[in-house]
Amino acid sequence: MSELNKTPNANRLHIAIFGKRNMGKSTLINAITNQNLAIVSDYAGTTTDPVYKAMEILPIGPVVLIDTAGFDDEGDLGELRIQKTLEVIKKTDIALLVVDSKGFTFFDVNIINKLKETNTPFIIVLNKSDLGGSNFEFLDELKSENYIFAQISAKEKLGIDELKNLIIKHSPKSFEQPSILGELINPGDHVVLVTPIDTGMPKGRLILPQVQMIRDILDNDAIVHQCKEKELRYLLDSLKVKPKLVITDSQVFSSRSEEHTSELQSL
Repeated sequence: MSELNKTPNANRLHIAIFGKRNMGKSTLINAITNQNLAIVSDYAGTTTDPVYKAMEILPIGPVVLIDTAGFDDEGDLGELRIQKTLEVIKKTDIALLVVDSKGFTFFDVNIINKLKETNTPFIIVLNKSDLGGSNFEFLDELKSENYIFAQISAKEKLGIDELKNLIIKHSPKSFEQPSILGELINPGDHVVLVTPIDTGMPKGRLILPQVQMIRDILDNDAIVHQCKEKELRYLLDSLKVKPKLVITDSQVFSSRSEEHTSELQSL
């Protein structure tokens, strides 16, 4: 399992899928994830309560996908489902409103108003484009209202990459995680990571904090050098430039404290 799948839900981008019944919301989720995560049926109203699924979607990253009930549901039970759907907005970082070429209905306008009230960014997903019959008046309406929209076919998986790029572009900036080393290193600095490999490590992979540290160094345009604890002395001797930082796990010092302390003090 990818280490990104262990990211706590609070640190994941929450993407909610809204729309009328039988607009293809569940099919869209399956297309975005490239998995059969959601129940797809020819009958309207298959999804009842909101369904939350934590996973990793490339190239977006760790997310929680929220599949909601159609907000044009009917009857007393339908009214309850609608209320639960509207409550999802409080947990939503970016919303996908799935519609078809027929244009907005009262229910679509209602959800758009709710999203605007809460300043929740949203993308209009014009689904079923493979069926043809483009409504140019509706497209003109979307453009005139400056709505962000994507034309896709969830069933045929058309336009999905473009939709993912829009999600990345318009997601809240708060999900651009603060730099770990931003105040400690500058572009061009050399940073050494001492990475112990033990039996608790996942075979063939690094653990999430190590991956995050490597990415943060690269994002700061610095140069990363990595080795196991036994190779630290050799790595330090081979560098022509003195490293700005040496970062290691505390377990390295617990096993060979005096040796490594002297190596680092020699810098």
